[in-house]
Order: sequence, then C-alpha cells, then structure tokens
Amino acid sequence: MNSQNIDTHAPSVAYPYNKLYVVFISLVAAMGGLLFGFDLGIITGVIPFITKQFSLQGFSLGWVVAIFELGCMAGTLGIAWFANKYGRKNTMVFISLLLVITAIGVALASNSEMLCLWRFIQGASVGAASVVSPMYIAEIAPAHARGKLVSLNQLTIILGILMATISAYYFGDANNADSWRWMFGSALIPAIVFFVSVFFIPETPRWLIKANRDMEAHKVLTKIGEQAFIEKEMRDIKNSLTQHIAKSGSYRDLLGVAVLPALLVGFGIAILQQFCGINNVTQYVQVIFEKAHINLSDGLFKGMFVGLVFFVFTFLAILLVFFFVMGYIGTFAFTLGPVVWVLLSEIYPNYIREKALSLSSCMLWTATFVVVLVSPYLLDFSPVFNFLLFAVLNVIGFVFIWFYLPETKGRTLEDMEEIWEKMTKR
Repeated sequence: MNSQNIDTHAPSVAYPYNKLYVVFISLVAAMGGLLFGFDLGIITGVIPFITKQFSLQGFSLGWVVAIFELGCMAGTLGIAWFANKYGRKNTMVFISLLLVITAIGVALASNSEMLCLWRFIQGASVGAASVVSPMYIAEIAPAHARGKLVSLNQLTIILGILMATISAYYFGDANNADSWRWMFGSALIPAIVFFVSVFFIPETPRWLIKANRDMEAHKVLTKIGEQAFIEKEMRDIKNSLTQHIAKSGSYRDLLGVAVLPALLVGFGIAILQQFCGINNVTQYVQVIFEKAHINLSDGLFKGMFVGLVFFVFTFLAILLVFFFVMGYIGTFAFTLGPVVWVLLSEIYPNYIREKALSLSSCMLWTATFVVVLVSPYLLDFSPVFNFLLFAVLNVIGFVFIWFYLPETKGRTLEDMEEIWEKMTKR
C-alpha cells in the first residue's frame, strides 16, 4: 500500500469562519496540552533533587520517572467511554480538576512511594488530556484550518515543557533539598487556569449530533461559520453517523476493513513519534549534561534553552504544517511533534473515533514508557550507542510514513472514511 498512489478526492471548500472564536476555544482545549507538557517536562529538573532525597538510582529512578507514562497509558484507555457518554467539554472539566488536585499531591509527597502514586494519577490525567484535547479541536475546527488548530495542542505541549524548564531553573536551588516541591507545585497555576477556562467553551457539534442534540449543535456552528458552512457540517456529520448506524462503535468495529488500516497506521505513527528518541533527551537532559561534566545550575539553565529551541521550532512547524505532511520528512519539532497529534485526531471515522484515538494514544504512551524506562540504562551503557539506536529507528519511521500514510490536507473528518475505504479496496 503506497500512499503516493492513493486516489483521493479534492479537498473540501474553505468556508469563511469566525477565526477569533475558533482560535480561542481551541487554545482553551489546548491548555490540556500545556499541562501535558509541563507535567512531562518538570521531571527533568526534579530528578537531581529526588535522587538525593529518596536515594534513587538505576531501576528505582527509572520507575519514578516512567510511572507517569504508565498513568498516561491508563488514562488514554479509560477516557474514551467517559468522553463518549458525557461529552468532550465535561470530560475536560473532569481532567482539569484532576490536574489541579495532582499538582498539589506530587508537591506534598512524603516519600518515593507516595510520589509514584501521585505521579501515576497525574499521568492518567495527562493521558486523558492527550486524547480529548486534540479530539475536541479536530471536531470543532473547519476542515481547511484543522491542521493548524490541532497543532496548537502540540505548540502548547512544547510551551508547557518550556515553562517547566523555566520553573526548574527558577526554583532549582542546589542548597534547598525541597526545591523539587516548588517545581511540581508550580503546575497548580496553569491547572487552575485550565479548569476555569474550560467552562467558557461549547460542546463539539459532532458529539451533540451523535447525542441527538441537533439544535445545540446548530447553535454552536452558528458561532463558528455562516449558513453554507453550517448546512454542510450538519449534513456531513449526519450522513457519516447514518452510514454507520448499524455499528455500535464497539471495540469489535475497530477490526472492520474500513477501520483496521487506519488503526494500524495510527499505532505506527504513535509509536514512531516516541521511538525517534525525543523523551530520551527531554526527560534525561540533566543526566546527559552531567555526563558532559556540567554542574546542576548550569544544566538547569541550558535545559531552559533546550525548551526554548523546542518551542520556537514547533511554532514554525504550525505555520508550515501541511508542507511537511506532504513531504513526509523532517525532524521532531517540525513534523512528528505537531503532525502526529493532527493525524491521530482526524484519521478515524466519527462513530469509532473515541476508542480508536484512545488506543492510539495508549500506544504512544506505551512507547514513551519504554523509552523513558530504558534511557538510563542506554545512557549508562553508551551515549553513542544510545543516539545511534534512535537514528536507526528514525530511518524506519521515515520509510513507514512514506509508504503507508495518506495525505489529510483539507479533508473533512467524514472524507477520511472514504479515503480509507478506497485504500482497503486496492
């Protein structure tokens, strides 16, 4: 199956829309991504302090770091049912509340066991956000703008990582053994902002129509676009749901001929995003700096600039995202970071999207867990071998994406169903 030979229909018409409103609600949803990045990135500054305070090394250190990813895996699996039953907005309210509570919990942990417990729950919250935030944006955004708007989620992830490195540098007093508590606790501010802001955004039209609340869906669409846009969106969503009315949207439907190829490709790009080695660097940058004989304060300062570079190049990726999707090449900050979340949020049919996206996100976090868990061993064994290994995995990822990933530029979420059906018939 070569994506270069797939006969896809023309992109959808670019209807005018209320950019300010759509960007605002997308940014609010993307706050889940910001907490995702912050909670993922803050451990970099925390590691030197908890290593000494709780006498962590080798497996015990890897476990405290990687249990966050185990929580993320659990969160991705459990949130699909919740988002389907109670809606995307209510789910984000629940997630944001958990992020507030866990920010306090990890900061006040009295021992490594309690730290692991709170890190697991915090990870579950972040994993849930990694599913629902891009899902929400994909379902609310007009087709021709969806790529850039979903990429906001990745931008906020990297902004969160940058904020975490700044926080780690600001609170990273080598003479204060409890500095790590302030680092963890600083997540409370963006978590509260997210919790308050999410009350000011609407439910997605696709979920409302699926829940037989057409009038509410029409009201939301009225705030987004003009009459032609509203009519097309209502028609396309209803047609998509009617087409699969006999299907319950169960996990068994994921094995259908029109869904399984999309699911396998989703699994592939999710795994490859992490096997590029990004979290090998971001989460253990202090370990890398120590091996380069850089002291703690200098390492935290340089780590802040690592986060800044990550953020700047991700911002550039959003401006050029479709160019890089069509080219199927690039580095993480330009492509795998922002584009994978765009693809995962838009390649699945409406009736099965929650479950397919949750499983794909689970695969991503599983890959993250593996990378984070083995990285201390790889870096101890040989930093050179460590980076060569991920270089090879990137080559494999390039080949996979080139041959198996169809173009999604300008397609509606409903269009993608037809594209996958055509691919399965070839």
